[in-house]
This record gives sequence, C-alpha cells and structure tokens, in this order.
Amino acid sequence: MAIRKEWTEWHLTPRGWERGASRVQGQGNTWVEEPTDRVLSFVYQELQGDDSPEAKKWGEETWRSKKAQNIDDLLKQYGPAPEKL
Repeated sequence: MAIRKEWTEWHLTPRGWERGASRVQGQGNTWVEEPTDRVLSFVYQELQGDDSPEAKKWGEETWRSKKAQNIDDLLKQYGPAPEKL
C-alpha cells in the first residue's frame, strides 16, 4: 500500500515547460487549467510504499497534439519534461 503518492503535470508550450495540476501528500490536489497552446503533456509521479524507504519515480506522456508540427523543435529547444514535483 502506498504511503505517499505525489504527481505534477508538465505542459510543453512555445514558451517552454509550464507546471500544471499537482498532488502533494497531505495537501490534496491543486487543479490548473492546461495552456491552450500546449503541444505535449507529461505527468511526473513519485510513489513510496510502506515496504521501502526509496520512492519509485517516473514520468509519462499523457497527451500529444495531433495538429502541432513543431513538437520535436520545442523538445530540442527546451529539453525533456522536468522530473520534479
């Protein structure tokens, strides 16, 4: 059973990566509307179980624009999604 599960959404826009909604243990969820010009969305998560002091950390793509032609260029310019809460 998880004793801590936290996550943060990250959205790639022409301005770079922008922080979105998040969940912080003990504080609940904070909802933030996605930028209208986002081209890619990721969620970074940390999960810590009661059986291990180490947290499992990972990120995954959750949304990709079918219209945007410049996703690869923006990824080259701003790099991969942040791996932080």
